[in-house]
Amino acid sequence: MFQWSKSDAIVLPLALLINLVLALAVTFLTRKKSETVKKIPLMLIILTMLGMEVAKQIYYIKAGYDTWAIPLHFCSLFMYVYFGCAFFKGKVGDVFKCLSLCMSLLFIVLFYCYPSSMIGTATVNIFKAFLPTHTFFYHHFISLFFFILLFSGIYKKSKFDYLYACLAILIYATVAIPVAHTLDTNYCFILYNEIPILESIRQACGQVVYTIVLALLGIIGLWIAIFVLHLLFYRRKKKTDMEIIMSAIKS
Repeated sequence: MFQWSKSDAIVLPLALLINLVLALAVTFLTRKKSETVKKIPLMLIILTMLGMEVAKQIYYIKAGYDTWAIPLHFCSLFMYVYFGCAFFKGKVGDVFKCLSLCMSLLFIVLFYCYPSSMIGTATVNIFKAFLPTHTFFYHHFISLFFFILLFSGIYKKSKFDYLYACLAILIYATVAIPVAHTLDTNYCFILYNEIPILESIRQACGQVVYTIVLALLGIIGLWIAIFVLHLLFYRRKKKTDMEIIMSAIKS
């Protein structure tokens, strides 16, 4: 936890600052536009992420395919929820907005607490090889998407948000658990865990109990993220984050 390398300490704060500036600039330029227009930057980000994923799959096919490359990891899920958030409207779009924000908030906390668990040594090897370059930019597109979506104010909290989180975990588990066991690939720590206390639960109580605990932790993590987001949106009521920032600047 909080294990940053020297390169992480230099690169990550700079990248975060760049993302915040970009998100604020985009939000400012689209502040008086319709929701459709506000979604255009989000569409461009997710299309770029999907293009990067296609490039990664081609890379693995040429290099000798590894089942680890199948996009069922936690960070891979953003491609699906971000696409739904950017391109779907109505109730379906609202579900994906909620999932995009709460999953992204959870990601950002985990990422900045322990960046090597997400991007390895990518901050040392940016532009030196395809995979480090891919993983560095892919994960920072996640935070950029989050900030733009949050600042835009197009998300409206719902009493059903907690239900959406449960359904998302259940749908993911239905797909990922059988695939992980069939391919013997540890997506989202489904087979074993690098966190000692969780691994001890698996060894002491068995795989079924461990899987249930893991799913519950996923739901609780998303619920906490939703709770934080709801507090934020309740506090600001009808004002968007951009309006709060602009008011502070003017004062």
